[in-house]
Amino acid sequence: MKVTIFSTCLVDMMFPEVGKAMVEVLERFGCKTDLPGSQICCGQPTYNSGYHKDSRASMINQIKAFKNAEYVVGPSGSCVAMLKEYKEIF
Repeated sequence: MKVTIFSTCLVDMMFPEVGKAMVEVLERFGCKTDLPGSQICCGQPTYNSGYHKDSRASMINQIKAFKNAEYVVGPSGSCVAMLKEYKEIF
């Protein structure tokens, strides 16, 4: 199974060890992992603050970054949930 890692901006900036541990666990269970270098914030902070138009660029970037992913795994429930909201937002 190929799993694409959604590391989230919070993990990237404050808790990189969480991202590393996530990859280690997935690979231990036989998953091949991929980390798109183009991923950025999911747009949740700005979207939830009412800046819906300003969030669109981040969201479009994320859609492009994960467009070829079979499975997306992330360490933050709220960030992953935001990705699921894209279909309603667009």
